[in-house]
Amino acid sequence: MTSHEVRKAMSQCWRIRKELKAKENALQEIRSKAEKMTTSFSQTPGGQGETASRVEHYAVQLVEMQEDMEDATEALLKAMRRTQRMIELAPDPLQRAALTEYHLNGKTAEETAESIGYSERQIFRLMGSAYEYIAKMMS
Repeated sequence: MTSHEVRKAMSQCWRIRKELKAKENALQEIRSKAEKMTTSFSQTPGGQGETASRVEHYAVQLVEMQEDMEDATEALLKAMRRTQRMIELAPDPLQRAALTEYHLNGKTAEETAESIGYSERQIFRLMGSAYEYIAKMMS
């Protein structure tokens, strides 16, 4: 495994977290639409026709989106466990701290640097040397 592959594998946490956030936003939008339809559905005599099928459509979308979010959450947990195992291979506690903040806690490089008390450039150097070391250990 190369240092680039290690970095890419660890970056899966960020990618999945971003995907999960997008799914959360989509779920909120579907819920909002469903609530509007439910209000109009309850005011429709007999609750038949187009309004009923729209409510059903949103209900199906809600269930599907929730299932997608469960799958993404499981994928995130799996990626986080894998990333944690890789981080534990780093020899320096500062490297482990930087990698944890950046990859597992989802902080930006600037936030990671601030929390550790280093510059961004130093954080990238720390992480770069950690990726190289981890790649050697995993080969």
